[in-house]
Amino acid sequence: MADSEIFGKKRADYLKFNGNYAAGTFLDNNVQKSNYTKVALVPTIDTINSWSKLYKQFKLGEDYSNDQYWQDKSKYLSDVTQAKEWLEELFKDAFKITAIGAEFLESVGNRSSENSVQLTEATDMDNNCYYILQSGFPALEAKSNAMKQSPDFAYDRDVFNVDDQRNISFDERNMDLLIMAMVKDYFDRDITPQELVSKLPAFRVCGTFNDYGRPASDGNRLCTIIKTSHKNDLNQASDETQLAALKAGKPLAVDVDRSAAWKVNEKKRLEWLLAGEPAAQVEK
Repeated sequence: MADSEIFGKKRADYLKFNGNYAAGTFLDNNVQKSNYTKVALVPTIDTINSWSKLYKQFKLGEDYSNDQYWQDKSKYLSDVTQAKEWLEELFKDAFKITAIGAEFLESVGNRSSENSVQLTEATDMDNNCYYILQSGFPALEAKSNAMKQSPDFAYDRDVFNVDDQRNISFDERNMDLLIMAMVKDYFDRDITPQELVSKLPAFRVCGTFNDYGRPASDGNRLCTIIKTSHKNDLNQASDETQLAALKAGKPLAVDVDRSAAWKVNEKKRLEWLLAGEPAAQVEK
């Protein structure tokens, strides 16, 4: 399947790796146990490996490590309170933010909202899962291409279309399918189309990476929210408890029903937080 290149020229503006659009996946799958206003998203194993190859290729060092990450930790912070407050205002219910996934460019992070993707998972009082997608056009097209080329996901669509007059539009149905694939990719959660209860029509937004739902007539990002009937079945210990277990050499997430890849990424996240000072990024 061919990649969509409607925003390819926009991605070509990122010149650090000679035309390689070095987007990587960053996660925090344990936000519900946090008391912090912002959380640090940490690169997945695949991201660390792919960026390390680029570091070696372009003679920037042997690998991408937590040394590079901690040089400017603010580039990988995601706001928790804004998402919670926005959902509660829209749906008149109490919410918990439970997980966040994002796509960032290496060395850029959240500084370029046009070149980042953000998927936020939340639950209402009935434990139904909601998902907020906010993404720049070039980054969303790149993520759609990556998911389409991966054998691990049943996704073969394009979010954006262009007509004979070169007018660009987006397909909301395909965007919903992409979100469901990304939920599996980020959070190892299987959302089916039958579990989609309702959605907020996609609209343009502007502002920074952490400005949730800020509408704009000519914004360079898209935003939508989907509500599902899928229940959050993940019961996970707090980061504080898991970090203590990590220091003691005890096994992590032994009672969590998630894939081996999810558990490996979760352990890596905790290891990177342990390497930072402090582990939790923003004060209560």
